[in-house]
Amino acid sequence: MNEFSFIDKSLATVFITLFVVALGFGVILPVLPFFTERLALGEGVSSDQITFHIGFLTSVYPFFQMLFAPLWGRWSDRVGRKSLMLMGIAGFVAMQLLIGVATSIWLLYLARIIGGIFTSAIIPVGYALISDLTSADKRSLGIALGGTSYSLGVVVGPFIGGLLSQRDWHWNLEWGHFLINGYSIPFFFLAIIGLLLFPLINKGLQNGVFLLAEKPKRSRGATWYQIVRDLFPLLFLSFIYQIALTLFEAVFSIFSKNELQYNAVTIGYGFMVCALVMALLQPLVVSTRIKKIISGRKQITLGFGIFGVGVLLLLLTDQLLYVFLFIGLLAAGGAFITPNVTSLISLKGEKVAGEALGIQKSTDSLGQVIGPIIGSWLLTLNTFLPYLLTGIMVLLVAGYLLISKKFMTVYGSD
Repeated sequence: MNEFSFIDKSLATVFITLFVVALGFGVILPVLPFFTERLALGEGVSSDQITFHIGFLTSVYPFFQMLFAPLWGRWSDRVGRKSLMLMGIAGFVAMQLLIGVATSIWLLYLARIIGGIFTSAIIPVGYALISDLTSADKRSLGIALGGTSYSLGVVVGPFIGGLLSQRDWHWNLEWGHFLINGYSIPFFFLAIIGLLLFPLINKGLQNGVFLLAEKPKRSRGATWYQIVRDLFPLLFLSFIYQIALTLFEAVFSIFSKNELQYNAVTIGYGFMVCALVMALLQPLVVSTRIKKIISGRKQITLGFGIFGVGVLLLLLTDQLLYVFLFIGLLAAGGAFITPNVTSLISLKGEKVAGEALGIQKSTDSLGQVIGPIIGSWLLTLNTFLPYLLTGIMVLLVAGYLLISKKFMTVYGSD
């Protein structure tokens, strides 16, 4: 039987939605510094303050995702998935439109906050949908395909953002506090794509599935505390991985520019290599054939080991080919980690899978806030310190998993 024969219209809709949300994340990456600078200079903000604002505008998005993801996950278990997916897309569209017409730095903050709040529904609810629609033996593959969809959006997004913002559209329409010009086009494009998702979700996600013919009953006393307690090892692994990944991403641009003497285009290729390797490998490593050779628990251990080695090897070369090779190596480690950890959280969460995945998204977002901050601070101490300590930390996690009998017996089955 075809490995992917379980994919139906509903799952395809979820994958497309995850791709579009990731597209929104990717599009703003090459545009945000220029967009922020234009708005800030208009308000008389100094260059140092502009750097400050860029950093906070980057962090405010995952910060609000961290706060709201558990709430969305809980609500999805109670009222169903479809309505929350639609609310998430509505917030996504509002964020894009507001960024597109913003004429002040504070409107940009408002847009990012709205986006963080509402898009935090899409990822945990989307993965909960995948959990609803897949059997236990296909769960990891379904989640891996969701991860592939998201990774591809991150790859394509910067290309679209750069292409649409750099072209001179000869638009400069202004009224009141709003302005439309060349920088607005990528965000209007995303808003249109988001609007097109509404009928797709309405048709692709059937009420009978996503409002759940049999609503999961929340067991008495099943609090966030109990869910976190029961799933803590898996949540901690996801948290550590996100710190390591976002630290790598935040430091890579500065490290490559200052130490490796790379230009912006070459640095962009490095990020593309990372996302592409993750996108292509995730479905492969969790396929039934590979799972028969190496279990999900062992894949997680292997993933942390490969990621740690890849980060440390980046310190040993300035040759472009080897840098890309080592980035691909650490990305391969991530491909082993992400779908397996998420699948285990979904399976162990059982009837509160949506809430469990929401809590995972929250811990991931916390890691995404902390990682760049730690990386930037370590860079001020020593250029090589961020990758050195990250590699050691991740390898220590791999070593613990290798000898941990408890993790094998309690969390090893998938």
